[in-house]
Amino acid sequence: MALVLFEIRDNIALLTLNNPEKRNMLTLEVCAQIVDYVAQAEQHPEVKALIVTGAGKAFCAGGQLKDLTPNQQVLESIYSGFLSIANCTLPTIAAINGPAVGAGFNMAVGCDVRIVTERARFEPRFFGLGLHPGGGNTWMLRQLANWNTAAGMLLFSQSLSGAEAVEKGLAWKSVEADRLVEEAIAFTANIRGLPKELLLRTKQTLRQAGGTNSHKEMLEVETSEQIWSINQPFARDSIAAMMAKISSKS
Repeated sequence: MALVLFEIRDNIALLTLNNPEKRNMLTLEVCAQIVDYVAQAEQHPEVKALIVTGAGKAFCAGGQLKDLTPNQQVLESIYSGFLSIANCTLPTIAAINGPAVGAGFNMAVGCDVRIVTERARFEPRFFGLGLHPGGGNTWMLRQLANWNTAAGMLLFSQSLSGAEAVEKGLAWKSVEADRLVEEAIAFTANIRGLPKELLLRTKQTLRQAGGTNSHKEMLEVETSEQIWSINQPFARDSIAAMMAKISSKS
């Protein structure tokens, strides 16, 4: 049985953790496969986004306890799977079908958008093992949530249900469990026809805007990128079509 499934549907890459008996645990083998599939998605000229989900009742139960050693190289190997998704140049969606625990929680918050079901659960679980949060979790969570939510989860070891995550802005929306993947794919409808380079550049700019930079600095970055986009055939054709539509109504 393949531990990770990968397919491309409608210009969207779908990566499914496929070890439900082990609650989609992140073994070193699984992490290596995730890294490879994410690279394939990024390199595919027609793929516009990446969706990550889990088979069965769990999204991802995190890493194996036996791999939690004070060895930096081993820890980085565990991190490699979810970090390849967190660092993916494509827009990413976590379709969260069940508990996202530890490193699985990192994978969920490392995506750009989260779509959940009522069975979804965000569980840091670091303190339960006497661990300091790792894998960049503090930074990723602070990018998504206010201090109250981040502190509640990381300092007080609180978990959130799918509904609570939506309420606190950690997830986009909650959907029926049997519609999760279809809803995640439908969420990409507005971008499937766009040039891939436009999406990659916009995500890169969005990431830059999340730092400590000023409004003026980001205005300069955005202006440069917008000028690039105006010079592309897709924008020229889209603007011309809109002008023709407006002209026909006047």
